[in-house]
Amino acid sequence: MTNKSESRVTTKQLAELIKGKNLSTAEIYRMLDEAYPWHTMSRGTILCRLHAMVRSPSVEMIKTGQGNKARFQLIHASERFLELSDINYRSKTSKKPDTTLWHFHPTELRFCQFHKMFDQALAAVHGMGLA
Repeated sequence: MTNKSESRVTTKQLAELIKGKNLSTAEIYRMLDEAYPWHTMSRGTILCRLHAMVRSPSVEMIKTGQGNKARFQLIHASERFLELSDINYRSKTSKKPDTTLWHFHPTELRFCQFHKMFDQALAAVHGMGLA
């Protein structure tokens, strides 16, 4: 029996499987069953991952139709998206969050750096006995 980490199809594997094809979620599910018979993804999980790809600015994907008539065609997904989506998945499923996997928005990073510089300057002033 395989463990949970071995039974997950990576985003890169999913992208390679569907790239350039105009498919429904049922067709994608059948293709996954054929290519990765050990996978444990439900149709709902596939749909969530497809919608994440549609919303991402790093992925070029065409969605046509609505509901169970929806079809998805992956044109391109950046390597960064493929890597980060799996990193973010691993960080969400681990019991203890691994902060080395977190990815912050550049604005948040600038704020944190500014805050750190302010704290260091304040500590230096306190250390000189001027405060």
